[in-house]
Amino acid sequence: MSEEFRRDYPIREGEFLKQLGGFDIYRSPNLIMAIVAVESEMGTRDIRFYRWQLTKDAQSGQEAWEIDLAHFSVGQFDFKDIAAKVERLNQQLRDARYESALRS
Repeated sequence: MSEEFRRDYPIREGEFLKQLGGFDIYRSPNLIMAIVAVESEMGTRDIRFYRWQLTKDAQSGQEAWEIDLAHFSVGQFDFKDIAAKVERLNQQLRDARYESALRS
């Protein structure tokens, strides 16, 4: 995850949300995953997870960032709990690979 605070995410501002800024979780030339603070037209602030995919229009050939999978609120998440669960899953995967290697 990048430590750089950014304000250049491809959120369509002006429709419903104003981007306040965020942090990349992952970035490549064709994919962006980020946690972004936003403000609604009603003044409500939220933190959301976004995933954008760079797509190319078949007819025009023009590239554009499109929301690919997710744009949901994460403000209520307990990230310490999530990190602990991810670590448990990682450990289970490592253990499963180790057990599989022993059986081979």
